[in-house]
Amino acid sequence: MSTTVRTPRELVEQLFAALPARDADAFVALLAPDAVFEMPFVIPGQPVRLEGREQIREYLASRWSGQSGVVVHDIDATVHETLDPQVLITEVDVELTRPGGERARIRTSVNVIHVQDGLVSLFRDYMDTARVLGLAQLAQQG
Repeated sequence: MSTTVRTPRELVEQLFAALPARDADAFVALLAPDAVFEMPFVIPGQPVRLEGREQIREYLASRWSGQSGVVVHDIDATVHETLDPQVLITEVDVELTRPGGERARIRTSVNVIHVQDGLVSLFRDYMDTARVLGLAQLAQQG
């Protein structure tokens, strides 16, 4: 891992810049060892809370492999700073091609991200579960 000092905003921007590759190892490398990943509006059958890099990595690798029919072209995260410099909010738009060839740009989530000691300590993902579930079903059909 780089020893370059990043601001919390730079860290979050780096986190989202790496997402189109769907590399779970690269994602968790920016998380604290005891990081928490929460999904308050959970998809049925999915966990609400994951704790630690390894549990988060395993979940993301499995989730992303199940979406192989969806091609992600770009992830645009608008980062909003809060009064607490260690807490950021993101609005996430994804440009993708759905199974069947339809290309679209969609809002997928809003996230609350806490940074501590240069790493993400909490990633709370308020995702559009209906849209994500629909994409997953399309990927399985395609």
